[in-house]
Amino acid sequence: MVTLSAPPETRSGRQNRSGGPRKRARTPREWGLLAISLAVLVVLLFPVYWMVMTSLVPSRELLTSSPPLVPPADTASFDAYGEVLSSRPVGLWLWNSALVTLGTALISVVISTLGGYSLSRFRTKAQQAMGFTLLFSRMLPGTLLIIPVFVIFASVGMINNLWSVILVNVAATVPFTTWLMKGFVDGIPGEIEEAAMIDGCGRLRTLWTVVLPLLRPGLATTFTYASILAWGDFLFARTLMPNPSDWTITVGIASFIGEHSVDWSGLMAAGLMSTLPMLVLFVFLEPFLVKGTASGAVKG
Repeated sequence: MVTLSAPPETRSGRQNRSGGPRKRARTPREWGLLAISLAVLVVLLFPVYWMVMTSLVPSRELLTSSPPLVPPADTASFDAYGEVLSSRPVGLWLWNSALVTLGTALISVVISTLGGYSLSRFRTKAQQAMGFTLLFSRMLPGTLLIIPVFVIFASVGMINNLWSVILVNVAATVPFTTWLMKGFVDGIPGEIEEAAMIDGCGRLRTLWTVVLPLLRPGLATTFTYASILAWGDFLFARTLMPNPSDWTITVGIASFIGEHSVDWSGLMAAGLMSTLPMLVLFVFLEPFLVKGTASGAVKG
């Protein structure tokens, strides 16, 4: 029996005349969702755009009833960036922030990994109580803790010491990141560890050689969260580091706000420079974060 079939170009939407798949036309609903997404994106990115505008255009042209939306070619310049770098120790502030962020993130990852593994694999009543205590401590505001923290570090001579800011940020980060790591450890089957221990591995060796390679998305997520929290800290850094040469970038940026005036161009220029390290961090860790999100979706 002979079956007649339509030529490729007449088949319903499968191929076009060039032999490739024919693109499906967007529906009105899809166009509407696309328009809404673009509108939301514009709203979210407009503050960043205005920061760039403010850093390039003199404040006298922006502080008017009708400020320009596009930088005027005759007045826009990068003079604010050069002035900020020459008049303020921005490089030193960025270096201090980098040390605080790196120290906080590394210590938080180690403690959170061990704590999250313990909460996931050893489910005793004491450990569950400790886990909820950690979560409750994260709910306490920093303003409630700042005076006791200052008294403690002043009594041991750790004022104007970057380690004091690192330790406080670790204490503020670990309660949440421990539960974050517990969720990632819960997604790893316990049978894998049992097989390793049957082959002669101890608990710590199993954690190091078997569990940690599978926890790379969780480690990247924890490192990113701790870095963001430490990089943006102002309260503890300002209280524990009164010496301007020991300031972090967040405290240094606040110094652009004077008693009677504000250096808007310098403020926005320094603010934009302070966002670059976090942007670089996201670029490097983005593959691990995406992999963690995708693996969680598949497991679900």
